[in-house]
Amino acid sequence: MLVTMELAEPAPQSILDQDLYKFCMQQAVLEHYPDVVVEYGFINRDPSMRFNQAAFTQLQKDIARMEHTTATNKDIEYLKHTCPYLSAEYLQFLASYRFNPTVDIACSLDAMGALELKIMGKWTQVILYEIPLLSMISSAYFSHVDTDWNYTGQLEKITAKGLQLVDASCEFAEFGTRRRRDFKTQNMVVCALSQLHCGPGQCIGTSNVYLARKYNMKPVGTVGHEWTMAIAALEGTYENGNSLALRKWHATFKGSLGIALTDTFGTTAFFANFDRQLASLYAGVRHDSGDPFQFIERVHAHYTKIGISPATKTIVFSDGLDPEKAIRVRKYCAKYAVNCSFGIGTNFTNDFLCASDPTKQSKAANIVIKLLKCGDKYCVKLSDVTSKHTGDACEVERAQTSLTRLGLLD
Repeated sequence: MLVTMELAEPAPQSILDQDLYKFCMQQAVLEHYPDVVVEYGFINRDPSMRFNQAAFTQLQKDIARMEHTTATNKDIEYLKHTCPYLSAEYLQFLASYRFNPTVDIACSLDAMGALELKIMGKWTQVILYEIPLLSMISSAYFSHVDTDWNYTGQLEKITAKGLQLVDASCEFAEFGTRRRRDFKTQNMVVCALSQLHCGPGQCIGTSNVYLARKYNMKPVGTVGHEWTMAIAALEGTYENGNSLALRKWHATFKGSLGIALTDTFGTTAFFANFDRQLASLYAGVRHDSGDPFQFIERVHAHYTKIGISPATKTIVFSDGLDPEKAIRVRKYCAKYAVNCSFGIGTNFTNDFLCASDPTKQSKAANIVIKLLKCGDKYCVKLSDVTSKHTGDACEVERAQTSLTRLGLLD
């Protein structure tokens, strides 16, 4: 396969170097909660990942440059024609949107090399920081701290992965912006995937809007946990947080972007809210934690119970996938006659070997930025995997107690 690309292209100073779902959530926030003030925090799930001063200095420079990143007329026209679910009112807002990192972001490095980062401001203003910041943090770390890696074999590796998925009848998308090793890697990945032949399966797009435009692919995405986390906090209900979030999302997008995220407060609480009316409005559901095979069984049982054919719905899988796991999951979906697709991130954009010893894996970053507060209300996430719970410890315990008492938490 012939691949032509500017491999040396630096990360673009483009507002579109962003995951699609962030623009979609910004529109929904603008419509439903335009004046809410929020706080986000950086979480490093790998305590061994420490920064040095060179990495921190690069990060500071990258953050400062965000002040000059704006939507161009070309960007707005692209979104208008490619994403018809983005309203004219929202695109007008985005055209005048400006990052203000010196006001919105507090970032420091302690004596042990631990990075601390907070984002604070109006939700409509600060919602777009998460994805660029995570990609900047990863890039700075792998440029100045862990440098025992190189690009040798990356193009061949991603091409082989893509062909493996296509030949196994998998429909999949690239979801790697937030965890990419650097922009060059994701650029290489999306370029290669855009040139795959269509077989029994296919690559249906990328979450990165800039690269979707560059390689004439479809920008794809669903919704993030923060939407449900915030609404549950603001409306004061974990019991009905999922249903409120789903109804408000549908009110904004009228059926577009119709994949429901299931694990903000655990799947038991989700399915209790996901009645026939809501399930009929949504094209399917997304799995992002827990056992995917048990999840398939639960989804099949739930749709059957409420009188909807599972064969008319889709499960999007996005939890720590590689091609082998995706293929196993697809086969299990076929057994239950459920449609499926896959969003693959880290395994596409941060799968490297150590340069000094190619028999060893170069460990990818395991970092997130999560919504911590809406106004004076704490926001929490109760994943189907306990280690992924996030939020104030007392509020997590309160949410668990509340849902357990109602029989909504496993």
